[in-house]
Amino acid sequence: MKNIKLEKVFIAGGYGMIGSAIAGQIREHFPAVELVIAGRNPAKGAKLIEQLGFAHPAFIDLTGAEVPEQAANAQLIIAAVPDPKNLLVEFAIKNNIAFINITQATGDAILPLLNLTQRYQPTQPVVPLGYYEAGLFLPSVSLLAADFSVVDHVQLSALHDLADPLGELSSSELGNELAPALIRNSGNWTHSSTPRDITLQNGEVIQGVPFSILDVTAVAAMTHASSVRLDIAAGTSIGMHQCGKPSIDLYVDVIGTDNAGAHAKKRVIASDPLGQAHMTAFGVLTVIRAMLKSDKGGLLAAEALLDMVEALQQMKDAGIDVIRD
Repeated sequence: MKNIKLEKVFIAGGYGMIGSAIAGQIREHFPAVELVIAGRNPAKGAKLIEQLGFAHPAFIDLTGAEVPEQAANAQLIIAAVPDPKNLLVEFAIKNNIAFINITQATGDAILPLLNLTQRYQPTQPVVPLGYYEAGLFLPSVSLLAADFSVVDHVQLSALHDLADPLGELSSSELGNELAPALIRNSGNWTHSSTPRDITLQNGEVIQGVPFSILDVTAVAAMTHASSVRLDIAAGTSIGMHQCGKPSIDLYVDVIGTDNAGAHAKKRVIASDPLGQAHMTAFGVLTVIRAMLKSDKGGLLAAEALLDMVEALQQMKDAGIDVIRD
């Protein structure tokens, strides 16, 4: 998208909790961009559209067969809700429009995109962004991995606070039986539902359960670690402990041989005091910025698109605390 001016963005699910946060981030950082806020009940987005300014509603039913005409001249389409028929991504690929979907989080979901991009050869980026908090684990992993000559284990932990509006929804998943998650264990790719103890910043130990998401394979490729897993857990966040307001906390623990040749274990925590919706939306913004600087097109993984040093600095500038523990 390097030579494309971003003038119009179409957001499906744009008045939901995460979609509206994405729209707000785009408005803050791209004030001249026209926004189309789409969903099955456009009236629900009326207040948001008024707040955003230079924004318009659109009806879309992603279980149907029609993409509204407002999407046709957008430079970027964002799916902030599941797209079970791949309606939006097929439209974007066929019309060579840049695309982000924050819900496509498994290899099975990405395979149809791979086949479509091979057939139509789009020059604009198509980014399945079903990573935790839209990829914001990855800059912390890159930061820590630079301290190691050999990375053996990477453990990712997402802590959700019940006091966060999205934290309660995420924590409810923990009350249900999750499908065994893809992990890498001693070099082998396998599936596991075995819980893991997670030691929080304050020393409290809680249990997390493994979760299938794109971060696991991405981190394995980034670090060459023989063991990688991502666990989700519910508990009291750093923000709640420090100031009585819930944060979303992403823990990265790396074990291996450091650059001095010693066995080492190091940790980084990325904690967003504004909560989960803000962090996810900021992850999307970070990818949009990277897309606008890149000449790459077709199906792209976030880790191939992001400049990790730049992304980490952007996180800090946005008020996300990056804590080396």
